[in-house]
Amino acid sequence: MKCRLPLLLALLCAIIVAAATFSIIPLRMGMQAFLPRPHDENSQFLLDELNHGPTQSIMIASIRGNDTESLLQTGHRFHHALEATGQFSLILDGPASLSWQKDQPLFFDHRYGLAPHDRTRLFSPDALKADTTRLYDLLQSMAAPLVEEIGLKDPTGAYTDYLASLESSTPPASIDGLWLTTDHHATLMLLQLHQPNLDPAQLGRLHHAIQKAFENSRPPNADCQLLLTGSPAFSFFAAQSLRHDMDRLALLSLLVVVGILYWRFRSLWVLATLAIPFLLSLSVSMLVVKLCFGWVHGIAVGFGMTMLGVSLDYPVLLLGHRDKGEGIPVVLGRIGTSLKLATLTAIVGLLSMIFCGLPGLMELGLFSATGILTAACITIWVLPHLVTQADLAAHHQGVSPSLLRWETLRRYRGLCLLVAPPALVLLLLHPFHIEKQGEILNPIPPALLETDRQLHQQLGSPQPSLMAVIHAPDSEHVLQQEETLLGQLPSNQDMDHAARLLPSKALQQKRLAMLPTADSISASLRMALQASPFQPDAFTSLPGDVERARHLPPLGLDDIAGTALAHRMDLLLMAQHGLWYGLILPRSPQAIATLEHLHQQRPDLLLINMKTAVGDLLHPYVQKAAVWLAAGIVLALLTLLICQKNPARTGRLALTLGLTGLSVLAFLRLHSPVFSIIHIVALAFVLGVGIDYALFFSRPQLDEAERTRTLRTLLTCNLMTILSFVILASCQTPLLRELGLTISSGALFAMMFSFLLMGTIPTSSQQGDHS
Repeated sequence: MKCRLPLLLALLCAIIVAAATFSIIPLRMGMQAFLPRPHDENSQFLLDELNHGPTQSIMIASIRGNDTESLLQTGHRFHHALEATGQFSLILDGPASLSWQKDQPLFFDHRYGLAPHDRTRLFSPDALKADTTRLYDLLQSMAAPLVEEIGLKDPTGAYTDYLASLESSTPPASIDGLWLTTDHHATLMLLQLHQPNLDPAQLGRLHHAIQKAFENSRPPNADCQLLLTGSPAFSFFAAQSLRHDMDRLALLSLLVVVGILYWRFRSLWVLATLAIPFLLSLSVSMLVVKLCFGWVHGIAVGFGMTMLGVSLDYPVLLLGHRDKGEGIPVVLGRIGTSLKLATLTAIVGLLSMIFCGLPGLMELGLFSATGILTAACITIWVLPHLVTQADLAAHHQGVSPSLLRWETLRRYRGLCLLVAPPALVLLLLHPFHIEKQGEILNPIPPALLETDRQLHQQLGSPQPSLMAVIHAPDSEHVLQQEETLLGQLPSNQDMDHAARLLPSKALQQKRLAMLPTADSISASLRMALQASPFQPDAFTSLPGDVERARHLPPLGLDDIAGTALAHRMDLLLMAQHGLWYGLILPRSPQAIATLEHLHQQRPDLLLINMKTAVGDLLHPYVQKAAVWLAAGIVLALLTLLICQKNPARTGRLALTLGLTGLSVLAFLRLHSPVFSIIHIVALAFVLGVGIDYALFFSRPQLDEAERTRTLRTLLTCNLMTILSFVILASCQTPLLRELGLTISSGALFAMMFSFLLMGTIPTSSQQGDHS
């Protein structure tokens, strides 16, 4: 008599456990978990810069529209609307936003210590005569109002010399006080957040506030679109993209797997039974990862949803090998050893993930291994009682001659070896390039990154491909090192660095010491103004101003807090982990070549190629994952050799794995020349699946009915795995996409080679029976 109440109670418990787990464990969506760990001060700085650096608070907002009048109107309103949100410490969208008027008194008083050229500190009669002559010429020009305000107080031009040194690039063209792109169809706005490194919820609120400000600023029926780029915008986009991928994975994987299982078993009770190990394995995996890492990443859960097709292999194998009314101990007697060995070797195959060193991939490996182990344990110790009481089994029973006819292909299994030569030739003649730019970890579409690069270029702040880094115990020593290093170069070198914006206190003090006394300046003025168009008392305040400047303390970082200069300094000079770091950013190919030459002379100068820095940090992890992949395969084969005591069978399994791996590598090379750590860990997963198939095909099968059950069941498992990971391969997130592509293709090759190489070749009498 069928008793299905225990099954319903078990399903209800699994649903409650899964719901509680998902409700109490929040998910991370950022990609920082997949970045490498620091191994020295230099890598620590780079990772801090990528994760928490000041550039992480910079955004670009661009409004595009065809009507210039409505575009300008929207731009002005948008500026005021963003100010009202209180989210931004800096909003730059036109010449007025760069005005130094409010900071002028501070920098004007300290002009003699800040001006880069010594001629502005010369007060000899000849120098002053040349300065006053130049000043008189300017008073006859269109700049007369400004010259009257500044020039008469600063005839040597120290203040204007300092301001000129701050201009590192030509600002964008402007109309009506707003910066515009070269085609005049889009505004340009640079934003800096008060609070960098926002969590996903805060990013969502920020994005909503910006969109609301734009909608309120746009005139009715105006054809304008808002484009946001920069780290905060990219983080929001990545979180949204990953969330979309997860929802899509959950829905499509569920539909595909449920559809296949219903076709195979034609029973909702079987589906309910299979849901128990899946829900519990997913819940236990999340809890274990949470305990070990303190957090669970959305990619791990998305991968776990795709693992629906793999973690169900074990209960499907159990139910698929059972006939109606057959005792579960009898079924486990036939497949129990292969099931346990498959579980053990699958977990061993995940060692390259678990021990690769990257927290995100380690989490994926632990998540997968825990899910596989949990599903196997439930299949062996829990499901037998539920299945026996409910008397569940596969819908299709008995021998299938059409399926068994495929076994005749094993007579030609030697042809499998023909796959190796072309695959090896392809890999040798066209080897992989190890991924060095970290693009596989970047969820942002290349088109959006290119747009961001173009907007930075138009704003006059191109993103450097190379930067040099100087570090010291305090900011003063960083500035002094920059001055010493760059002081050896020609003055026309196009580089951004903190010492150009704010000289060290030592250099300011040295410059101030060059200033003459008030009496000396007065005497020089009297001589310079003879036969001059200026009145003798035109510069009477100059000696006193210079005297006061001589005794002013040099400007430091604390003195410029809250000024426009401070925002620029924050991007070039920063404190991290008890040290201060100064960035030197080249702005031209010549400057890049100069920095590379300096690096050869001074190996202690940290030089970072921003395009390959993440890839360089990942390289040791690639090697480590490859070593663990090889170790896992060897350990799995040794385990099988010891447990099965059949060297010939183990040798054929090793050949099966070798051909599977070679075929996957050749397929990936045809797809792309780039190879990354993601492909290595995915390949380890593929080989684990391949061992599963090989063990079940190679186990002793006494009759045609058992061989039919094995074929039906493994085809069901393989179809679930392939389709689940094909869905993963269609994701927007590159990491998930590459995992899905590698594992889906690998599962197909593993099934083909396991079927052909590990199964028994049918005898002539069996072939006649099938006919």
